Order: sequence, then C-alpha cells, then structure tokens
Amino acid sequence: MDHLTEHWTVLIVMGVVLVGAAGFFSSRIGVAAPLLLVVAGAALSLIPSVPEIEVPPEIILSVMLPPLLYSAAIKVPAADFRRNLRVILYLSVALVAISAAASALVLHAFWPMLGFALCFALGAVISPPDAVAATALGRKLGLPPRVMTILEGEGLMNDATALVLLSTALSAISTAEDPTVHDVTFWIVVGKFLWSVAVALVVGFVVGHLLVLVRHKLVDPVLDIALAIVAPFVAFLPAEVMGGSGVVSVVIAGLVVGNQGLARVPAAHRATESSTWGMFSMIVENGVFLTMGLQLPTVVETVVGNPLHLLEVIGIGLLLCVVLLAVRFAVLPPLLLTLRQAARVRERKLARADAQLTRLEARLEESDAAAPGGRVSSELRRARRRWSRRNNDFETLRDQRLGWRDTGVIGWAGMRGVVTVAAAQTLPRESPFYNELVLIAFVVAVATLIVQGGTLPLVTRLLKLQRDENSNERQDFLALVTEVTEAGVQGIEREEAANPTSDGTYRTAIKRTRVLQGALEKYLDVDPEDPTSEVAQYQRLMFASHEAQREYLAEARSLGSHSSEVIQRMQELLDRDEIAMTGDTTDGH
Repeated sequence: MDHLTEHWTVLIVMGVVLVGAAGFFSSRIGVAAPLLLVVAGAALSLIPSVPEIEVPPEIILSVMLPPLLYSAAIKVPAADFRRNLRVILYLSVALVAISAAASALVLHAFWPMLGFALCFALGAVISPPDAVAATALGRKLGLPPRVMTILEGEGLMNDATALVLLSTALSAISTAEDPTVHDVTFWIVVGKFLWSVAVALVVGFVVGHLLVLVRHKLVDPVLDIALAIVAPFVAFLPAEVMGGSGVVSVVIAGLVVGNQGLARVPAAHRATESSTWGMFSMIVENGVFLTMGLQLPTVVETVVGNPLHLLEVIGIGLLLCVVLLAVRFAVLPPLLLTLRQAARVRERKLARADAQLTRLEARLEESDAAAPGGRVSSELRRARRRWSRRNNDFETLRDQRLGWRDTGVIGWAGMRGVVTVAAAQTLPRESPFYNELVLIAFVVAVATLIVQGGTLPLVTRLLKLQRDENSNERQDFLALVTEVTEAGVQGIEREEAANPTSDGTYRTAIKRTRVLQGALEKYLDVDPEDPTSEVAQYQRLMFASHEAQREYLAEARSLGSHSSEVIQRMQELLDRDEIAMTGDTTDGH
C-alpha cells in the first residue's frame, strides 16, 4: 500500500469516527451535528499530513443529493404536505427567487464588474436554505408539527427553484459571450421553470407508482432493498434527460412511495428500508458537512494573497447573510395575512360543500338508485369522502394555525449548507472572480450554520415555541386504536367466511387482534409450511387482519381524519406486530 493510499484510508476512517462522534455528542451538548462537523473538518484540514479534499460538485448534486431528498421525502405525510402546500410553494419558489434577486442587487452594487448575470447566479446559489440542518435541529427542539412540515417541505422543494435559476443565469452568461444565441428573457425563465416542474411531477408520480407496484409483488427482501436504493436515481435521471427537475421528481416519487407503500409494501421490507436509509443519511449528510469544513481552509487560501481583499470578500459574504435573513423575515408577514384570508375562504367553501352534501343525501332518499352499488350511491360516497377530507384539513389547519412565534422560528431557521457549497463550484471557472464567489458561498453557508443554527435553540426558548402537547392526542390515539382493531376484526371475519378455520383458531386470531399482542410459541412445534396446520391457518387470518388495518390507515392518512403523529405511531406499532408474527418470513400473502 503506497503512502497516499494510507493517508486516504486513515482520513476516511477518521471521517466515519468523527461523523459518529458528532452524532453522539450533539444531542448531549445541544449543538447540531452539522455545526460540530464543519468546525472539526476545518481543524482536521490544518494537520499537515491530511491531503486536500476536492469533491466535484456534480457528485454532490447528482449522486448524493437525490438519495438524501428521497430518504427525507418518504417520511413526510402526504396529508400534511398537501395542507401546507401553499406555504411550502411560497417559501420554496417565491422566497428563493426574491432572495436571489436581492442578493444579486447587493453584490452588483459592490462589484459591478461581475455583471448582473453572474451576480444573479451567486444569488441563486446562496438562496435555498438547507433541509438537513433545519429539520435536524427542529426535531431535537420539539418544534410544532406544522412548523416541522413547512421546514421539511421547503427544504425538499427549494433546491429545484435555486438550480433552475442558476441554470438560467449561467445560460444568460453564455448568451452574453455568444451573439448567435437569443437573449434570455423573463418569459423564457418562467417557461423553463414551468416545463421543468411539469415534467418532474409526471415522472415522479409515474416512477413512484411503479415502484410501489413492483415492491408490492417482491418477496425477496434483498431485491426489495436493492430497488429501494436505486429508486431516487430511477426518478432523477429520466426527469433530467427530459429537461425537467430531477430534484422535484425525486421528492414526488418519495412522497408517493412513502405514503402508498405503507399499505402495499410489507412491514418487514419497510423496516429494512428505513434502517438502510437512516444509516445512509447519517453518513452522507454529516460526511458532506465534514467535507465542507475540510475544504474551507483551501478555499480561503485561494484569496489570501491580499489580506484586505480577503476581508472584503468575507465582509460581503456576511452582508449577504444579513440580506437573506432580512428578506426572509420581510416576506413572512404577507404570508400570514394570505393564510388567514385563505382560511376564511376555505371555511365558506366547506359550508357550501356541507350544504351540497345535505341536498345530495336528501335527493337519494327519494331515489330508487340508492341501492348499494348504484351510481347515485357511489356518487354519495365520493361526495362524503371529499367533504370529510376538506373538513379534516380545515380543522387541522385551524388547530395548528401559524402565529408570529411560528414564523419567527421559520424565519430564523434559514441556514444554508450542502447545495450552496456544491452549486457554488459550478460557477464559470474562467471568471477572474471565481475563487471569491466560491468563498462568499462558503461564508454564507458556514456563518448561517454557526450563527442561526447555533442560536436557534435560544430563539425557540425565547419565543416559547415548543411542540404542543395536545390533551386530545391520547384520546385521538385511543380512538384510532379502536377503529384499526375493528378493521382488523372485520378482515378476519371476511377471511373466515371465505375460508373457514377451526373455531379455536378463529377466536385466537380475534383475541390477538383486539389486544395487539400474543405469543406464538406453538410455531416451534408444527411445520408452518403445512397449509393445513393451525399455524398456517392462524397466519392467514392475521395476514388478513394486517392487510385490512393497513388499508384503513392508508384511508385515514389520505382523509386526514387523525393527526399524522397519531397515525405514524399506530403504523409503527402495527409494523412491529406484523414483523414479530412473520419472523423471518417475507411472503405476507
């Protein structure tokens, strides 16, 4: 083994150890792991024997970013994402565009020689907050569910806006150098963005549904986890080839798989997938922040020739941090006003829907088509479902209404990170100010991580914003336990009617479903592969119960009839029960 290989081996081992140590100590000292790793990486890079680290930006944006976004998206409840879509789009599209323009104007005022297109490119680079740092801190601080959903949704979607704006700015720079190319106009930018999103939505939905369909049929857990690992790239690459946003496609596919897969992918497979993505996310996310710290001294050295110039660059970077923070807080009050107006409109629409449903029910009372399975009866079921979803959305948003404390934390949680550092390195290298622009991006990322990330716990305490301990959550959970248990009992009864079993097996299955427990010691005494054995009969009944319960939870999640936290808790309990019953088996049907 040569000397260089030894150095890299030692560095990788130290990196993995530092990642694990940062995760261990961050929760004990109250400092987010990304902050510790940036500082640790900078300190580690000062050791003479440590080689220079240079990760190509394409690796981060095309190889590391899709899995990170996918692993985050599969955990986001679709109902919560839908309810907060207005806020998420406002922050991830409008705020990113405004932040990019404001940053470009400030930078151009100081360095007009750059040209506005290049200034706007840097503005696009530093405009999207990092999803990893904000949500990691938010979970530790126990922020309210709606605040967490907004921060997660913003972090998942804003990268797409920033990358489209960056691509457009780079096209404008190329246009200025090539007179044969048409000028880039506002409408070209809008059209490119709409096409990018439209393609991504279609590809993401199609890929997500196909993944769920295929994984529903898979029996081998190894094949299932292999498919789960390549899923983000299967969603990313086609969208990029078609001119769409691979980032948005990955997010949509993750949302589809994460929510529809709960009812169709076996619990054992989902548990394996969850642990795999958890380990991957921890190593890659924290590894990228460690790499940021390792690269920081090298970036500083590129402009260190003139001390005054270095201070000027750092000063501009810090000024842009202030500009980004000011813009973020400036757009939040109009958002609150818009949400309150939307709530009043939603209440009026709900009242009209209620009246329409009442008239439809009255019409059915006089209609011969009210027989089960009739067209009008089916129409009534669909109307009731739509009304139930709207009503649940309205009640949830009313109970979790955003206030000035919520927006204060949302505003302060705009830390930059991985995408900012990677995208900065895609700026034109032939520019004489390339090193200065990259350093500005590093300053913005590191300063916001340290200042805003480091003080976010204090801001949260000062604003007295903690997770609401709803006194009704226990009752909500108990109600869901009853509903899901009854759904399981009904599943057993249907299976029993179709394929009768021994009376004792039937009673045992019913009892186990009602108490969500039961030891199956007799599995050791019989052959579970024998379809006539009581074990096989019992498993068949329990599989019917689990399938009915999963379908009910999927419907409850879609309608939003219970809080996402309660549904998630129930899903975890049912998954544990199903995994414990099936043991090492993988075939759930």
